Amino acid sequence: MDHLVLLFARLTDFAARDRARKIRVQAKTEEEKKKASAQGASDTAGQQPPRPPPMYGMMPAPGYIHLPAAFDQSRQDRLNEANKVVVEDAELETATSAAEQEWAEIWAALDLLEKAFGPDYQPLSEDHMTALSTPFGPALYYRAYSIACLVSLFFTARIFATRVHPSMPPAAMVAAGVAAPRTAHWANIIGRITAGLQPVSTTAPINPSHGAALMDCCMGFFHAGVQFRDAAERGWTITKLRNIARLTGWQTAALIASGCERAWMAAAEMGRGPPYTRTMNATAKDDRVSGRSRMYQGPPKDNNDRRFIHVNPGTRVYWALGIIGMEEDMQQLKME
Repeated sequence: MDHLVLLFARLTDFAARDRARKIRVQAKTEEEKKKASAQGASDTAGQQPPRPPPMYGMMPAPGYIHLPAAFDQSRQDRLNEANKVVVEDAELETATSAAEQEWAEIWAALDLLEKAFGPDYQPLSEDHMTALSTPFGPALYYRAYSIACLVSLFFTARIFATRVHPSMPPAAMVAAGVAAPRTAHWANIIGRITAGLQPVSTTAPINPSHGAALMDCCMGFFHAGVQFRDAAERGWTITKLRNIARLTGWQTAALIASGCERAWMAAAEMGRGPPYTRTMNATAKDDRVSGRSRMYQGPPKDNNDRRFIHVNPGTRVYWALGIIGMEEDMQQLKME
């Protein structure tokens, strides 16, 4: 477990340091697309005589308009600016190569750790397992709850490492969607492991070690769940997370379920996932999860209208979606 925690730390540190480079690459790509679009538009416009813009008042002189000398850059300045762009491009290529090499070393460490797992870390055979069908496939059982949680976290590290690859977008939620085809297999395994940890009875009390295992599996289940697209998988995910919250009293599981729903809704709004309708949990303590909270509608009436200044002690701010969905909101910040 110590080795896995250290690998998570390396991945987190790498993702934080590489984010600035990814933003530079993204900005450069967008700039190149704009230049290509402008070039294509100029080529198309060159086929037809340009129409002069409508003028009101003084008419400009026909022909090419020369920039006054006082506002023109000198030739030396233009050369320095071109050299600066070349140097920046070279630095970006060097940083990208270094990031790819560092990521490959972390991935090799994950491979080494997986090879170190002995037979005790393999799932039980079918003869020793209770057959349980889930939308992800048959449930997987292990010799101990702790082993099941560790294996689930290991595949979570695989998913996380794939999403922070140097070629992925800087926004984590966007990267999760882009990497979904590559991480679908590991997300499916995490779902099967979580199914094997579920109690046989949803009404009988559970022992502390079992409850701790159910809580520990939620983090990996969240990172896998945000990319689920099948309606059966999504429904099963929400049901089990809310059962964990009810059985253990750990209400973060219910917030993780709400975080998954928000991620699915956001993906649908961006056209990157099937539509999803959010469900409500009437027994939840958080007003937004239970549906007790109501948003005020309509424009403000005047400057003294305080309808939008509302404090609700029944709502909480630590939504699970914030764990991987905050990059877009903080993109403008200069974080070193």
